[in-house]
Amino acid sequence: MAISRLNYTGRARINRSDVCVIVYQPPQGPPTFDVDLRLGGYKLPAEALIFVEAYRQTLWMRFPFGRAGAIVPPQDRRLTDFDSADGILFRVRVTSSGDRHGVMLAEADKIPVRRPDDVDEHRTPLLPVQSADLDQEVCRVDFSGDPVLLVNKNLNKQAVAAHPLFRTLVCPQAMREILTRILKIEEFPDLEDHEDWRTRWLLFAEALPGVGEIEDGDSDRYDDWIESAVGSFARQQGLFGNFFAFWQREENR
Repeated sequence: MAISRLNYTGRARINRSDVCVIVYQPPQGPPTFDVDLRLGGYKLPAEALIFVEAYRQTLWMRFPFGRAGAIVPPQDRRLTDFDSADGILFRVRVTSSGDRHGVMLAEADKIPVRRPDDVDEHRTPLLPVQSADLDQEVCRVDFSGDPVLLVNKNLNKQAVAAHPLFRTLVCPQAMREILTRILKIEEFPDLEDHEDWRTRWLLFAEALPGVGEIEDGDSDRYDDWIESAVGSFARQQGLFGNFFAFWQREENR
């Protein structure tokens, strides 16, 4: 196999806090993993290639994750070269495509893994997950304080929230509901107070590829901006591809 040579000149450093790796160890078979990538704030070219690498000592596996403008996790994320999840680290590498193929644009290395039940005390997510008595509802966005995603108390909240199928269906709708509340109900187009959850959500949405800055406007203009942000998030995370792959597997059983 040919070895790709990478040019590291001028690469950006991706904060580890913008990469969350969750590793699952099934009762039988190799471990598998999911990755949550928050790359919208790094202004990477939409066509840049994204790779996630798992390694431990001399063992190494690389997985293509699509492009910066449309992150598409591979269907098969089994760590078949590893006998267990113990001691595995991850790195994320973003490289250029086209005429400058292979130039390193950004990297995050030595990313520790989380297990589904782990609690990360050093990262404050935009939408924390909590258990609640929801009767027959699976989940709900709660706005009694800073917004949280409530998950039925009879479910493992961390495992459910991290499941790819759950994310494909719930995340876009939750994002749409939150941005709509900020702009059309609370009328809060303010980007100055970075401690305010509404500011953090607006800045997150603005940084997504192709969305751009929000401007004061009427209800229709806010609707267009919200749909642009939700659509960009879905493309960046490859949500339809994830759902389609899952659906095909179910139909082929």
